Amino acid sequence: MSRFAPVLLVLLLVACQSGPQAQGGLPGFLDRVAPGTGAPQRVAPSAGTPAQTNPQNNIPPAMQQALQQQLPQPASPSLAIETQPLPAAPPLTAPGSPDAIRIGFLAPLSGPNAGLGRALFDAAQLALFDLADNRLVLLPRDTEGNAEKASEAARRVIAEGAQIIIGPLFANEASAVGLIARERNIKVLSFSTDRSVAGGGVYLLGFTPDQQVERVISYARTRGLTRFAALAPDSAYGNAVVQAATVAAQASGAEMLRQDRYPVDSGDLTPTVRRFATALRALPPRGLEEPPVDGVDPNLARPVDGVLLPEGGARLRALAPLLPFFDIDPRAVRFLGTGLWDDPSLSTEPALVGGWYAGPAPEGFAEFARRFEQGFGRRPPRLASLAYDATALVGILARRTDTPTPFDETGLSNPDGFAGYDGIFRFQSDGLVQRGLAVLEIQRRGGGRVIDPAPSSFQVPGN
Repeated sequence: MSRFAPVLLVLLLVACQSGPQAQGGLPGFLDRVAPGTGAPQRVAPSAGTPAQTNPQNNIPPAMQQALQQQLPQPASPSLAIETQPLPAAPPLTAPGSPDAIRIGFLAPLSGPNAGLGRALFDAAQLALFDLADNRLVLLPRDTEGNAEKASEAARRVIAEGAQIIIGPLFANEASAVGLIARERNIKVLSFSTDRSVAGGGVYLLGFTPDQQVERVISYARTRGLTRFAALAPDSAYGNAVVQAATVAAQASGAEMLRQDRYPVDSGDLTPTVRRFATALRALPPRGLEEPPVDGVDPNLARPVDGVLLPEGGARLRALAPLLPFFDIDPRAVRFLGTGLWDDPSLSTEPALVGGWYAGPAPEGFAEFARRFEQGFGRRPPRLASLAYDATALVGILARRTDTPTPFDETGLSNPDGFAGYDGIFRFQSDGLVQRGLAVLEIQRRGGGRVIDPAPSSFQVPGN
């Protein structure tokens, strides 16, 4: 059975370790925890109004009493913990206990991104529920989505004894928090995807676009595609994707023949696509000596084999049909995307059907979403699973007995990696995350279907 099968994912994040105990898939579980033996509300709230007097707080009564008796009085009523009643928790470890392991959790719990921030926090609570480790104390603090507030939040959780920090969400926040945490040699697991903030104790959890592009380009090469073009927004994200695609194409012996940009605030993309399509049609034709492209009629004109479109949502649905309108036929030219294509609504755009993109295998998030919805009564946003995996990882590392500092670089940079709801991942010494991604194809119904599975191990076959 796959390490990512739902019955195993419910148990919690697992560490991938080689050894004689391995039983198929990724070698070796660090631990297996039966569900229902703890509660995700194992939280130390901000000081201020007691949790049981907050009318927005529907924490189970047993948990409210435990918080009142064992945890400091709250400092700010800004955090309303939105949970559905779950099985009663075992006795909590008080934050003052020498056995407590304090985890700073920084997210935008108010402001325009509060919905996402609270979903991240709820996912972290769900992981604590599965871990059932009474020593773990979550210290949630509101960053409001800006660097100054994130810095204040970081100072607070560090003063309260946080041994590691999960979050924050945005790159400017992560950069500010990293400076503060570095002074105390505290590691930061940020949800950001901005490579520039990684390193110096800051580790990125987010799905970085360069790895998505490298994966889909590599797969496209195995299917015979050798000539690529890109049409991207003129933004940091678009530029990073195109740069990564160019490097990936060259490394695999392919070519990036054309790169066009369009303003991110452009209302009408028609002139941009017309110029792009005209330029593609002017390229020299594919040589007769080149091998055929898998799945493409050789009689169809194809100025390039693949067009990369690092766009998503309504913007992508507006952009994609303009390409066939200007004779870039998706039956002859494969449209390629990034994780922004992980959107079931894209199935409604005929030009995108058959397009490829890289991302985590969908089964893991589907199981996570089912459990999240059962516990909290709403559908989680796509990023919420990152908070679950990060919290579960911290819980796993907390069980290390080989060091008094379980959250050091040695533990976080385990070369064998870890496995969670979003598949296998490992941190590199520079703070960047490496993930095992699948390649998916847009279907007429239901979004993406896996056409090339995600790897089950970071071990190179034959080694």
